[in-house]
Amino acid sequence: MVVVADDDRATRERISQLLRAEGLTVVPASNGQKAIDAVRAQSVDLVVLDVNMPGLSGIDACRVVKMITKERFVPVVLLTGPGDLRARLQGMRTGADDHVAKPFEDDELVARVDNMLRVKRAHDDVEFAKNEIRLPALHERLATFPDHRHFHERLRGEFEEAQRHLDPLACCIVAIDDFRKLVTEWGADAAAQVLEEIPDRVQRTIRATDIATQFRTAEFGLLLPNTRPARALTLADRLVSEVALRPFELDGKSLAITVAIGVGLYPSGRIRTHSELLDAASIAVARARVAGPNRVCVVQQQGYIFRPTLPGAA
Repeated sequence: MVVVADDDRATRERISQLLRAEGLTVVPASNGQKAIDAVRAQSVDLVVLDVNMPGLSGIDACRVVKMITKERFVPVVLLTGPGDLRARLQGMRTGADDHVAKPFEDDELVARVDNMLRVKRAHDDVEFAKNEIRLPALHERLATFPDHRHFHERLRGEFEEAQRHLDPLACCIVAIDDFRKLVTEWGADAAAQVLEEIPDRVQRTIRATDIATQFRTAEFGLLLPNTRPARALTLADRLVSEVALRPFELDGKSLAITVAIGVGLYPSGRIRTHSELLDAASIAVARARVAGPNRVCVVQQQGYIFRPTLPGAA
């Protein structure tokens, strides 16, 4: 996500259109304060600031942006006047990462933004790697749920029971969206706190006969015996409400996450083994991720059903 701040509406819209054409999400702002508000309100990857704006100048806005994002790297590109060396030097002193002189060529602006986004991705990769070293140790304390080995063992057993008694069985995967970004921006300790709290939220949602386990680091597996499609959808909707739509409180700060939920159903289609049921759930969660945040995808013989239509869902 890129914030573009310029008091000139035509320039602001021109830059926004250029960046949207590159596949970027753009939040336009008409002044420096609105740019700062946008950075405070959401996860931002880059900020473009015009130097000469009434009220809070681009230089002052850059200083504030760098201060409020000091725990993560958010590059700032300044738009300066032609030959305005003083503004470029001031920008460098306040932490600006690059500048583009007006009037600018479209290709140059896009290239500089693209370059800064590559730098940010490289920086985030390094931060994630540093935190990833700590995650296994932190993950060991997450003993609320059994691990993936237990999930596979129970899946095999529950599937055999369902086949034997001709009972329905639902297999769900609940995946945290953008877990890598969560670790990079909030740190491994915060990520571990989220992973610790999710099992409690899940247990409040499911029945005593349902089975919940850790599946992968940022994924949870659910087995729902005697569960037909309508109930599987209802449970998935409740999981979105409980896990994603209620923020996590971490050291006085509020963190909201989004999830993707994939559901495989037996009997359904060509599912003849427990592995095929798990494959169906895995395909469904991948499709849910593509569909947008807080989406549920259920595999059925005739295709895919996407839910929910809840606040916060795409």
